[in-house]
Amino acid sequence: MKVLVIGGTRYMGKLLVRNLLNEGHEVSIISRGNQQPSWWNQITHIKADRSNKIELESGLKGMEFDWVFDSQAYRKEHVEDFGNLMKGRVGKYLFVSTGSIYSKWDYGTPEEALLDFELNIPFKENQVGWDDLPYDYDPKELEYGARKRHCEKWIIENFEMPYVIMRIPAIMGEDDPTGRIWWWIQRVADNRGIVIPAKVANPFRTLYSGDAAQAFLDSMKSNKTINQVYHIASHEIFTSRSWVRILSKILNTESKLFLVPSIFTDKYLGGINEYGKTDDKYSPPLLRNYPYIHDLSKSDIDFDFKTTKVENWLTQTVDYYLNLSDFKNSKGYENRDLEIKLGTGWENKFKNLQDSFEFD
Repeated sequence: MKVLVIGGTRYMGKLLVRNLLNEGHEVSIISRGNQQPSWWNQITHIKADRSNKIELESGLKGMEFDWVFDSQAYRKEHVEDFGNLMKGRVGKYLFVSTGSIYSKWDYGTPEEALLDFELNIPFKENQVGWDDLPYDYDPKELEYGARKRHCEKWIIENFEMPYVIMRIPAIMGEDDPTGRIWWWIQRVADNRGIVIPAKVANPFRTLYSGDAAQAFLDSMKSNKTINQVYHIASHEIFTSRSWVRILSKILNTESKLFLVPSIFTDKYLGGINEYGKTDDKYSPPLLRNYPYIHDLSKSDIDFDFKTTKVENWLTQTVDYYLNLSDFKNSKGYENRDLEIKLGTGWENKFKNLQDSFEFD
């Protein structure tokens, strides 16, 4: 197959390109060329900024592709420009979307979501629609999710090429530029404990980066996926407690969980959230104020979606961050002493309350 990957030089994209090359596909990549992975001499590089319509048109002039993988479209104009430019020249197009389309703010209240997660466990792909969605932004909303919604709406209503829309959760694995999983690994490794705000102690799914890359490829091979929307996520369902237990077993620690009322974690530990934006919330990566359990049955049926056993990929990921990564401290780790002081302080106060509590 002649394949175009928009992006492809970091994280999941690197893994996807490696898989494509291993299968013998002819791969082209659109990027600015700032990152050049080990397989760079095996691909055709199209140097362009996908936000620059003139560069995009020049780079793709006269080219046709069987498959296009697009993980770098973050606003309606990105998919609109590409769709109009490549009309009739693409066999099948995959758009990487996000579970953030359902919520106005990942750490907001359930009332701020477009879907009642507590009454929909698991939630399906067709439970929200974009028919009446305007192309504007709520100033109180995280623009990432809104912009991905706009991309989906434009694709569904306007694309003149077969497409697949893939909604993903927070992706975990080696070489993650966000360092989100390092937040957990570093804290479990130091064996001092983990402070969890009570209101975010809900079940969730995540996904290994290698499984995401393989799912993108597998979905393109299936005829059942044309013009369909899918969830992909870990088949395992986690809680903060089970997540820490698995990591503790891998790291041979006995990391303790301090479940602290959110009013106190926000008051004493609020600062910078995982998006790097100043916030008054203390929000460990992965955790939300509502259950976050995707229905995976459609992906399981239509392209035989598979995931790696969690202990296997987490062991590999832990080894990477402890021995190969150049990450220093995870976000907020400079406040580690304060985290533990708050956790142990609340635990002691709560124990005293339990010992003295009487009810007539």
